[in-house]
Amino acid sequence: MIAGENGTQDISVPEADSSRDTMRRVGDFLFRYRSYTPVPLALVLVWQAEVKFPAVLWGLVLIIGGELIRLSAVRSLGRGGRTRRVGAHQLVTWGLYAHVRNPLYTGNLLLWTGAVLFAGGQYMPWLLGVVVVFFLLQYTLIVSVEEATLLELFGETYAEYRQTVPRAIPRLGSSRKATGAAFNAAESASHSWCYAFRHERSTLMAIAAIITLVLVSTYLKA
Repeated sequence: MIAGENGTQDISVPEADSSRDTMRRVGDFLFRYRSYTPVPLALVLVWQAEVKFPAVLWGLVLIIGGELIRLSAVRSLGRGGRTRRVGAHQLVTWGLYAHVRNPLYTGNLLLWTGAVLFAGGQYMPWLLGVVVVFFLLQYTLIVSVEEATLLELFGETYAEYRQTVPRAIPRLGSSRKATGAAFNAAESASHSWCYAFRHERSTLMAIAAIITLVLVSTYLKA
């Protein structure tokens, strides 16, 4: 505790520490279970589905675009790998990560927005709002924990990368300054597209399952 201007004790510092600890625990929880938190949204989406044109076409475009971003991100990760706990074996700053810091989350948001448009239904506008708010809130909490962890692990290297590469909206050009002197050597850590497809099996299967269930739900309502 520290003394305030009026001589009284100010407990704002401990409170701030407690708040940060709470946010970190929430972020850690959401990171660990990020694959399962959208399940209730998927159930509602399928239940109220009623595929209609042209929304279904826009939905497919966003789904394909989101998955292409994810595939490119998985390929860029290479030996950096994806972990179940917040942290990283190495700082990945090449490939798609030279354009945006969180391409997997950007891809997920596009995927789920596309799924809502593809499914349609009378609650589509409401679901669209819920999906956007839900994922923005979830990823904001997760990213705050990830960035604090990466800053602890990689120090100034990550601080410079964070300053030069946007968080969520990809930029067209990339800066080699953000990748450091080892750009070419690190970029070779990227895997093949076959590797990316193999490691995206679960996501691709989930997309196929949701599309199939949405079509079946629409057919049963006909």
